[in-house]
Formats: sequence, structure tokens, C-alpha cells
Amino acid sequence: MNASGFKKLSNKHLAPKIRELGWKGSDFHFYQQNTNHVVNILGLQGAWYGGSVCCETAIHFDFIPDLAHKEIDISKTTYASCIIRERLSPKGVGDYHWTFRDKEEENLKSINQIWDAFKTHGLTFYHDFANFPYPFDTIKPNDLEANTSYKLLGKYYITNSIHFLWLLKEINRFIGREEIASEFSELGVRKTLEHA
Repeated sequence: MNASGFKKLSNKHLAPKIRELGWKGSDFHFYQQNTNHVVNILGLQGAWYGGSVCCETAIHFDFIPDLAHKEIDISKTTYASCIIRERLSPKGVGDYHWTFRDKEEENLKSINQIWDAFKTHGLTFYHDFANFPYPFDTIKPNDLEANTSYKLLGKYYITNSIHFLWLLKEINRFIGREEIASEFSELGVRKTLEHA
């Protein structure tokens, strides 16, 4: 089986379950708009070398443009445009790929494993951000001043600290904390100049 065949199985067996939880989407892209301005995103991605698929949980915000600074169309925003994301795996940690198999029933097992991982670990990831503006309103610029491998909530690695500083600036502006937003902005400029 290839990615196209796996996508068909996803549409038939995974998408309906995800939609029952109030999500929208199909194929390899799903999203859920929340009333707290957080947009939950789930994406499946075929491996660049073929033969498998991995899954990404991610969050974005309905008041922030995507990383390309384009206005958001939530239905088209993918995990690749998100700063905060986590790879989905059966054990809840690490990189994991579900390998395509020749027999459909074996690929259905993979679809069911993805569903189980989503219910167990994916929904936990989204729950961690359900009380927006928490945890972002607890982060201070000095938390990131010298920290080169910041982990949000002590468990989600932030791979691009400069983009994260921009995100924190935007969030703080949105919640009316202009002074802290300016501090994040100034820190972002300093860190950018350090890496220039």
C-alpha cells in the first residue's frame, strides 16, 4: 500500500471517529476550532522516503497569522505552520512512523493504533492548552533569556526560540499585557542579532 491508499483508509476509518469529537477535515488534515482561541490541529504526513506515515499534534491561535504571516484560514492551517507541536506515537513519546503494509487489514491495525494514540496522547496534548491563556501567561522573558532548549509545560520542546518569542509577544498583546509583549519583542531582537 502507498500513501494514497492509506489516505483512503484514513478517510473511511479514522476521519469519522475524529469528526465525532467535533473536529473537521479529511485525508491527512484535521482541525478543531475552540472558543478559547486555540485551534487544535492533527496532521498525518507521508515519509519523504515513502513507505510510512507519521502524525503531528499541534496548536495554533485564531488571532495570529501563520508563520508565513498570512491571514489564517483555519481549515487550511497545517501543523507545519505551528510553533507548538508534538509527534504522536503509541507510547506518547518519541518519533514514530506507521509502516504501510501489503494487506489492508494490517493497515487497518495501523489506523486503529493512530486512533488509540490520538485518544490517549493527542487529546492530552490538546487538553494541556485548553485553559488559554494558560500556560502562556505564566512565562516570563527571563525564563527564555539563557535557556537554549526551553520545554513548554516541562515537556514540549520548542525548536525555534525566536519564533516562540514572537508568539509570546503576540499572545501577550492579545491578552492586554503590552509591557510584557514589548519585553518578549526586545528579547527576540537581541537573540536574532546574536545569531546573525
